[in-house]
Amino acid sequence: MIGAPWYLSSIGILLVVVGSLAGAVYSASSSRTHIDPRMSDEEIAKRLDRQQSIGFPGFMVLAGLLCLAVGIGWRLLRVFL
Repeated sequence: MIGAPWYLSSIGILLVVVGSLAGAVYSASSSRTHIDPRMSDEEIAKRLDRQQSIGFPGFMVLAGLLCLAVGIGWRLLRVFL
């Protein structure tokens, strides 16, 4: 139980690193959205919405940051209480 905040922080760091690397690889491999003047407004809106969505790497980074925040908060709470 004493080492739990440290393990949580290390898991958070690992998730942030893996998520950011996966995001870099995914964004490098995906092509940019090309908008053609012959496209309908609905199709343009659908492509732009798909481009703005947070992918799995983004959720990994958010989960890692949450683990880091909980681990650091847990350690600070133990110091002050």
